[in-house]
This record gives sequence, structure tokens and C-alpha cells, in this order.
Amino acid sequence: MTLTRVQSGVGALVVEAACSDAVGDLRLAAAYRLADGTTGLLRHTDGATTVPATGARPILLAQRHGFERLVVDLHRVRDLDRLVVLACSASDGPLAWGGTLVTTTLGAARVEVSLDGPAGAGVVVPLSVYVVDGELVLRAEPREVSASIREACLAHGFDRITWLDARTPLR
Repeated sequence: MTLTRVQSGVGALVVEAACSDAVGDLRLAAAYRLADGTTGLLRHTDGATTVPATGARPILLAQRHGFERLVVDLHRVRDLDRLVVLACSASDGPLAWGGTLVTTTLGAARVEVSLDGPAGAGVVVPLSVYVVDGELVLRAEPREVSASIREACLAHGFDRITWLDARTPLR
């Protein structure tokens, strides 16, 4: 789905994992590449909840507000090149996959991607977001389970992130 220039540039793009507690300790993360070539991984469980980490107006924000949530400030959409949303267990344990990844804009555009799947451990990339000439292109990704966050990032072209281990990027 391609958002219009207004939908891509006003307000925020909010991505939420609408799941019950029965799913388990599901968390969201975002692998990102900024327009200047900077790459990284954002998740609120690391303490670093914004990209960039300093400044008055972050491009990306990770938080828990009822559900796991990632927020893209659309006023800074041209500073973003692309991102993928990762869903995984905070403890690396198995999840009873279920629920919906809900993406909304200020203009009420809504994209829903199912998180349903067989129970098990691993990382899933349900959604990718690309910036093309200032417009956002949202793509539901085929359900493929990766063994680790690092493996999922590599499978989606994020090979410039340096890793301490399969879950932890070097900051």
C-alpha cells in the first residue's frame, strides 16, 4: 500500500501489536536505515527508545502504551530510507502467535497484518516500510520465521549493523 503525500507527511505513522497476554511476551523492534546511511535497531527494552537518541524531534520512537508500539514522525519522513518491523519474544521463549499488527496514520489510513501462526520461538518480520520520493510504501511481508533478530535483519538487507550476539547490536 502506498500512502499519499499528505498521509506520508502529516502526523505520525503508528505501528502497534494488538495482542492478548495469551500470546506471551511479544515485543516489537525496528531495523532502520536513515537517509544519511545510518543503520540500527530500535526497541524500547534496550533503554534507547528514540532514533536519533538525542534531539528535540526523533524520527522513530519505541514504547509500550497498552500494546507494543513503534512511531514514525512523518514530519521527518525524508530523513528515513526504510525500516522493517520485527516481532519476537522478549525472553527468546516460544510465543502463541496471534493478534494483529495495526498500522495507522493521522489521516485514518489503516493497514492490518495478521500475527497468527503456529506456536514457537523465533522472529517474524510482518511489515516493511520504504520511503519513495517522500511517500511511504507499506508492505506486508510473507511469514518467515528467523532464529534470531540478527538473522532476520540480515535476511532483510540490514548487513551494516554490528552485533555483539544474535540479539544485541553494538551501539
